[in-house]
This record gives sequence, structure tokens and C-alpha cells, in this order.
Amino acid sequence: MKTIEIQTDNEEIFEAFKNLAKAFKVDFLEKDIATCDSSPSPSNDPYFDNPKNLAEIEAGIIDVKEGRVVKLDRMERKKLLHSWPLKFTLPKKLSKT
Repeated sequence: MKTIEIQTDNEEIFEAFKNLAKAFKVDFLEKDIATCDSSPSPSNDPYFDNPKNLAEIEAGIIDVKEGRVVKLDRMERKKLLHSWPLKFTLPKKLSKT
């Protein structure tokens, strides 16, 4: 089975696609995008369903707008990221030793 998603504000185009689907006896689903999803995530990631996570994101946006940021150049970012203990070992079932 395949799916086609059509998004338009033009009612004439929308009705034409509906009529085409009906003529070919193809099932279709109508939904109003503005009211169907309250999640800001296009993929509906459950992370964005948690109000605490959204509040932290909003606080971060406000911090950036008000200049409360630490700017790092490329070398500083590289040094910072490479200083983390990023050691990873495979579980014994997956290791080849």
C-alpha cells in the first residue's frame, strides 16, 4: 500500500482531488492540519509532548534573544566535544572477541 499526502488551502483543488479519489474508488483521509496536531514536531516526536521539554526550549530561545549565550569557535567546540568520555563498548553478545 502507498500513501499520497496533499496539502492545499485552495478548496477547488482539494475538492478535485477528493472527486478523483472517489472516481477511482480509493480510500482517503481528510484532516485539518491546523487543528489535528498540537505538537511542534513534524514527526510527532513524543519528546515535544512533554510541557517541561517545551518550556526548556522556550527558555533557551529567550536566552539567545537576550544575548545570554556562550559563543565557541570551531576549535573550542572540537576541544569541548572531544573531552567528553565517549567510550563505547559492545555487549559481549555482539563483540567479535
